[in-house]
Amino acid sequence: MRNIRLDLEYDGRNYRGWQWQPGLPTIEGIVKTAVETMVRHSIILYSSGRTDAGVHAEQHVAHFFSETALQPIQLMRGLNSLLPKDIVVYRALDMPKDWRARHDALEREYRYSFFRDIAPSVFWRAHALWIRDELDVEAMRAAAGCLVGKHDFSAFRSLHCDADNPVRTILEVSLMDNKPLLHLRVRGHAFLRHQVRTFAGTLLEVGRGKMSPESVQVVLESKDRSRAGPTLPAHGLTLAAVRYAGDEEQFAPMSRGWL
Repeated sequence: MRNIRLDLEYDGRNYRGWQWQPGLPTIEGIVKTAVETMVRHSIILYSSGRTDAGVHAEQHVAHFFSETALQPIQLMRGLNSLLPKDIVVYRALDMPKDWRARHDALEREYRYSFFRDIAPSVFWRAHALWIRDELDVEAMRAAAGCLVGKHDFSAFRSLHCDADNPVRTILEVSLMDNKPLLHLRVRGHAFLRHQVRTFAGTLLEVGRGKMSPESVQVVLESKDRSRAGPTLPAHGLTLAAVRYAGDEEQFAPMSRGWL
C-alpha cells in the first residue's frame, strides 16, 4: 500500500471551500473523484486543512492510500487532464506510510492581498480586495506586532468557529508593500476559522485611521469578537504554503513561490 502526496493550487471562486459537502462543488469532492478515476478504486483524501468558500491556494497538500502502479508523474498528468482548469496538481510524491498531511505540517502560511488604487484592477479583482483609501502602512505594521505569539484569539475568530481551544501560536504577521499591492503575510501552526481575514479587517481599520495601533492589543486581550475589525471577503485570501520537515531540501522553492 502506497501513501501518495498531492500538492495542489486552485482558484477558489467557483467552490464552496475544500471540504466535501453534499450537492455542492468543493475542491475535495472534485479532486477525490479524479483520483478515483485514475486509480480505479475508492479512496479517502486526507488534507492538510480546510479552506473556506472562495479562498484560493498556492499550496494545499493532501494524501491518499492506494496500491496503484501509476508512477507519480503519470498520476499528476492524468489528474490534470481530468481536473477543471482552476484546480492543478503540480506535485505527486510517494511518502512514508505513517506520514500525514495534517499532523506532520510544521506551519501554514496565508496571504491577504489588497489592491490600492482609484480604479480597480482587471487582473487582481479576483485575488485582492480593492481599496480606494490611502493606508497608513507603518501604523498597520505597528499593530501587527501584537498578534504574534501564543494568545487566546477569541476576538479574531468567527462566531461559528467550532474549535474547542481558541489559543493559537502565530509565528509572523507582516506586511509586504509593493504599491499598488499590499500583502498581509501570516504564518502559524494552525488557525481558527476566519482568523486571518479578521486580522486583515482589523489592520485595515488601523490603516484607515479608524483604530489606533495600540487598540489592537486591547482587542486581543478583550477576547471580544465585536471589538475587532470586519471579516474581509474571501477572495483576497490565499493559502500560500504548508511546510514540512525535509521539504526545504527536496524542493526549491517549497511551493510555487508566486510572490
